[in-house]
Amino acid sequence: MAKMIFSKEETKNIMMMLQSEDADNHVIAFKTLQNVDFNKYVGELLVLYKFGGHTMENWMINCKKIATKLLDIKPETPLSSPKTLSLITQHKGSKASVELFMEFFIRDMSRMLESIGYPTDKFEIDIKFKDDGQTTES
Repeated sequence: MAKMIFSKEETKNIMMMLQSEDADNHVIAFKTLQNVDFNKYVGELLVLYKFGGHTMENWMINCKKIATKLLDIKPETPLSSPKTLSLITQHKGSKASVELFMEFFIRDMSRMLESIGYPTDKFEIDIKFKDDGQTTES
């Protein structure tokens, strides 16, 4: 079977499937992940594991090959945000995976602040990546 090629948009689509209320979407997402080149997309896989809403046990049942490789590099459960970012960096995750991590981290942080009554319209978070002297916004 051909290896899957991740784009930022594809990763977001798989994330939506993992977070879906429809269990069939979870099955399809995990089946899609079974053919991912782990070393090439380790950052994206860490983001999906961190923010996808599934336990390691669930990953082991539905996507054992990838779950086993995640366990090889991830010593803690659940995976904290600082540890996730550290692992992405250590394993030379793609720029897109770092951008995705920041997007989902900010989304979750905003939801948490809203849940405790903090008005999220009072702040703005702007993440900028520098690349060869160029600044791009995420």
